[in-house]
Amino acid sequence: MSLRTVSACALLFVALGEPARAAEKPLNLLVITADDMNADSAGWISNTLGATPHFDAFAKTAHRFVNAHVTVPICQPGRSALMTGRVPHRNGALGFNPIKRDVPTLVEVLRETGYYTVVISKAVHMTPADKFPWHAVGEQALGKQPTKFAEKFREMLAAASKEKKPFFVNANICDPHRPFIGGAGKKAKADDALDGARVFKPAEVTVPAFLEDLPRVREEVAQYYSNVSRFDVAFGLLMKELAAAGRDADTIVVFVSDHGMSFPFSKATVYYNGTWSPVLIRYPGQMEPKAHTAFVSSVDIMPSVLELLGVKPPAGMDGRSWVPLLKGETQPDRDFVITHVNTVSSGKSFAQRCVRTKDRALMFHAWVGGPDKFRVEAMSGLSFAAMNASADPKVQARVKQLVDGEPLMLYDTAADPTERKNLIKDPKYANDVAELSKKLLAHMKRTDDPQTKAFEAALAPK
Repeated sequence: MSLRTVSACALLFVALGEPARAAEKPLNLLVITADDMNADSAGWISNTLGATPHFDAFAKTAHRFVNAHVTVPICQPGRSALMTGRVPHRNGALGFNPIKRDVPTLVEVLRETGYYTVVISKAVHMTPADKFPWHAVGEQALGKQPTKFAEKFREMLAAASKEKKPFFVNANICDPHRPFIGGAGKKAKADDALDGARVFKPAEVTVPAFLEDLPRVREEVAQYYSNVSRFDVAFGLLMKELAAAGRDADTIVVFVSDHGMSFPFSKATVYYNGTWSPVLIRYPGQMEPKAHTAFVSSVDIMPSVLELLGVKPPAGMDGRSWVPLLKGETQPDRDFVITHVNTVSSGKSFAQRCVRTKDRALMFHAWVGGPDKFRVEAMSGLSFAAMNASADPKVQARVKQLVDGEPLMLYDTAADPTERKNLIKDPKYANDVAELSKKLLAHMKRTDDPQTKAFEAALAPK
C-alpha cells in the first residue's frame, strides 16, 4: 500500500470542513501516553496543585474528551487494545500475553501505508514483536529521563525526515509509574536526576477522595505527584522538540494515560479511577477545540486517527471513529462505556466488567468466591498497607470491599462518586440494574466475551 494521494487527503479535509490546501502532504501522528497517571492529577481537569503546567498549556489547544475511559486499566492489555482497536478478548491479549497474529495493529497499518514508525519506551509491552514492526525503538530506561527522552525524540524526527516519510511516533512517558521519587529505597540522588521536576511534600497535596487520608497514604500521594511533575517536564520537552522541528503544524497529537494511578481502587480495577483517562487530540486545520462529553473508549483511538490520516481502517475493530464528534455531530450509544479486566501482572485472573454512564456504574466481578482474594501491584506500596493496618471500621470496610469484593455492584455515582455503597439489592435501583445489565450483556454477546455465561449466572434470581 502506498501513501495516500493528495486528492484523497484533500477529500478528508473537505469532509472536516477545512480547505483542501491544508492536506498537500500526509499528516504525521504522535501518540503520547503517561504511565499510571490519574485523570484528575492535571490542572486542566480540576487539580489546583500546579504539577502540570506544560500539559495544561497543551490542553488549551486541543479537543478534550472528558468522559474517556481506557478499555483495560492494565499496561500490556491496555496498550494492546489501543494498538488494535479491539477489546481484549477479541485481540487475544487478556493480560501480559501476545495479541493474536491475525489481528492488524496500528503500527502495521501505518508502516504498510508508508509511515516511518517509532516507539520510545514500553515496546516490551507490545507483543509479539513482529506485529509491532517499528523502524526504530527507544529503550525503556528513557521513560523516566525527560531530557534524554526528548533527545531521542529529536533523533527520530530527523530520521523520518531523512527517509522522506511521514512519521508515527508512540512516545510513552513512564512517569508517574512506581517507583516514586522519594519512595523507599529510591531517594532522588541529585537535582539533575529530577530533570527539573518539583518534589512535593505531604502537607502540600490533597489526598484523592477515593483514598483514605491517612499519614502514610498522604506521604505516598506526595511522592506520586513528584512523578507527575516529572511527566510534565517530559511532555513539555516533547512539544518543544516538535515545534523546533517545524512539525507541530502537520502532526496529529493524541494524549492518553494508560490507566489510573497505582493505588487501591484505581489501576487494575474497573472502578472509576482505574479507567477514567481523558483524551486530548489536536490536529491540523481543526475546528475550535472544546470539551466533548460523549462517552468514548481507548479502542476508539485507532479508528479515529486512521480517519484523520485518510488511511483505510482494517476490518474487525470494536472502536468507532470520533471524527463526527470532532465535527460537532452526535453518535448513537455515546452515553455509556464498557471496561474490562482479565489477567493481572501476577498472572492471576481477576476478571471484571463494568458498564458506566453519567451517574451509574454496574460492575461484575467474576473472581469473587474463587481461590484468591484480590491482590494487584497497585496494593504493594504504603497506601494499602496503611489501610490494612487501620483500626477504623470505615477503612476496614473499604479494605474488605477491595479484597473480598461482591459479584455484582451498582453505584449511584452522582450521589456516591467514590463508589463506596453497593446498591445492587436496593429496589429503588432495580430499573437501573436491568437497563445496565442489558447493555453489558449485549456487548458481551456481540464480542463473544468468555465471561458471558458467568455474568448471566450472576444475574439469575437466587
